[in-house]
Amino acid sequence: MIEMVPAIGCQWFSSTLDDSIYTSKIGPSRTFCIYEEGRNLFMAMRMISNVLSEQSFYKVEKLRTLGLIKGGSVDSAIVCSESKGWLNPPLRFPDEPCRHKVLDLIGDLSLFAKHGSQGFPVAQIVGYKGGHAVHADFVRRLSGVS
Repeated sequence: MIEMVPAIGCQWFSSTLDDSIYTSKIGPSRTFCIYEEGRNLFMAMRMISNVLSEQSFYKVEKLRTLGLIKGGSVDSAIVCSESKGWLNPPLRFPDEPCRHKVLDLIGDLSLFAKHGSQGFPVAQIVGYKGGHAVHADFVRRLSGVS
């Protein structure tokens, strides 16, 4: 569930999980960021600089110089502006940000794997405003680690 900016809105994704679903409906979803949250940017904004003001572009370049932006491309990430919407459309799915949160959850739950198991618990999981820190805490609790 994502409630951030108008272009993202409130999203929901529900599915069973098997290789086919993962490959076709979850795996292709790209990571995303909110443009105005510059400290979280990870993309090389030159790829979409035609939609950015010159001043905004130099802010992004400064973040990259400081090592806060590690790279990326429109093939691996999407950027959303609170005021302008998606800066590098089209989305692969209308709910791509939500699907990427599911992808993150699957990856984080794989940390639960022990002794060669695939690690994903057999359960119905509902995530609300999930993120890596919340997922890691969930895995610690499942593992009995404090």
